[in-house]
Amino acid sequence: MSAMLNMLELETFASVVEQRSFTHAAVALNISSAAATRRVKRLEQSIGALLLRREPAVLPTKAGEEVFRHFMMVRLHEDELLRRVMPGRATTTALALAVNADSLATWFEPVTRELAQHHVALEIVVDDQDHTLEALARGDVKGFRCTQPEPVVVRFVAEPVGQMRYQCVATPAFAREHFAGGLTLPGVLEATGILFDREDALLDEFFELHFGVTIGRYPRHYFPSPVALLDAILDDLGYGLVPAMQAEPLIGSGRLVVLAPQHDLMIDLYWHHWEQEPEPLATIGALVMEAGRRSLVQPTTRAEDAR
Repeated sequence: MSAMLNMLELETFASVVEQRSFTHAAVALNISSAAATRRVKRLEQSIGALLLRREPAVLPTKAGEEVFRHFMMVRLHEDELLRRVMPGRATTTALALAVNADSLATWFEPVTRELAQHHVALEIVVDDQDHTLEALARGDVKGFRCTQPEPVVVRFVAEPVGQMRYQCVATPAFAREHFAGGLTLPGVLEATGILFDREDALLDEFFELHFGVTIGRYPRHYFPSPVALLDAILDDLGYGLVPAMQAEPLIGSGRLVVLAPQHDLMIDLYWHHWEQEPEPLATIGALVMEAGRRSLVQPTTRAEDAR
């Protein structure tokens, strides 16, 4: 494939995909918009397929996603080659990785510090899972931590990292007022739950597991930040599910209480990445897996705890 493709045209196409605009790509490449358009059209003619949808927004087609991922791989291989043949020359690779907000606020945060030591200009994408899976398919992000167990892109793998443990918590005062007899269905229908956003289904999943029924309507607040969500619970605005890594120190100090002991919610996490990864992706993937397996609950560990 690479033998028949013009690298200048490929670079222009990739810039258009990244910038979502012919005009912005032309500015980034210091060429005219007309020149950028001509290069992409020549590339499409060489391949014999439409690579970009122009309306209503500039987005790659399925063929365009394949070409874009090919170019991203070529770029990473070139960076790796330069590091090998010119070891004294520092080359910085720009990479986007997708991580959910709870992971970023807990176990993934130390990974970002380690990545900074590998000449990586890092962009952390925090978005809902569906949108980020689309970005992974396009090639916008090079790795993705999510709950989807099956790879959604050809030549990608979804590797299990571990389980995130969530605890349903509230302040002692809130628990006394609303859940004096424990977490009950009438209490849930009256008290206010704290969720991340409208896409957050953790409480729904927890209720279904705990009560055995689906609860459609209950009072709720939305705080789209792990810190803001936890602060809202600490300020007696409601109760909610919090990663155990955040909750346990506050439970130990008496600021929070667990509303449903022995009923933690376990969420399986997977790392989506290319099957054959050039550097620095292979190193990044290893760091992510090591950090996850060090910090998250592993199925074997959970089985042993249940004995």
